[in-house]
Amino acid sequence: MENYKITQASSEDKITEYYSSELSANALFNFMREYQYLEDTINRMAFLPRYYPENIEYLDLKNETGLLNEWYIPMTCFCDIPLHQISYHAEGKKQTGYGKFSIALHKKFGIKNGIQPIQYLNSRSIQTKELRNAIQRLMSDNSPAYHDEIYSSLSNYLFEFMMRIKPLDGTMKRWDNKEGKYLEIGKNFHDEHEWRYIPELEVGELPLLLYKQDDIIAESSSQYYTNSIVESKKGLLKFEVSDIRYIFVDTTSSRERDVKSSF
Repeated sequence: MENYKITQASSEDKITEYYSSELSANALFNFMREYQYLEDTINRMAFLPRYYPENIEYLDLKNETGLLNEWYIPMTCFCDIPLHQISYHAEGKKQTGYGKFSIALHKKFGIKNGIQPIQYLNSRSIQTKELRNAIQRLMSDNSPAYHDEIYSSLSNYLFEFMMRIKPLDGTMKRWDNKEGKYLEIGKNFHDEHEWRYIPELEVGELPLLLYKQDDIIAESSSQYYTNSIVESKKGLLKFEVSDIRYIFVDTTSSRERDVKSSF
């Protein structure tokens, strides 16, 4: 086990200490369901975030058309599940696994690059109730204090926070190549130990969150916004060979395949 400190380049940044974990993995795993995704990631030496749909019925939010059932967040997901427990996360059952191909990065890389463990919410808790009220107000365009400096600061924090939350359990969409559509599956999300990389998209590049119906239709039908992330200035999560801790494949034959990369 190792303990280490991460010192940011800027002298204005504080030194962040991270002490290695005894109960969770000291690596962040990103799992994929196809060998090609693994090869593409290695060729780019970068993770390409995509807009993922999330069921938010538990928040009971409303917009101009009624109940808001889902929104799409640009992200790349990781987990820090210990190695001896990782097989179920990779394989699952009845389409619930995330895939047998994986790149695992040192956790210190994730912390240095702002990858954040998400917060799981009990939908019946007071915190979720108050969060629901706060998000509902943020989504309203009628607040007279919208341009107030304090209000803007708080709303920016709330906006970032609500992209990093999930219920303890619920349903999620999973793309099925055989069916050619998203399937809805039930999950205990708390078991996933999820960490998220959400790119710092600049104003005017791409939406930070898709919740309007026209945007959701455009993304779900053609991945309209996901395909544009590669053109953004800070969208990709780049890494070096030294940042990699493990690479997983499904079979010996996959391990022996040649990967044309920049290694």
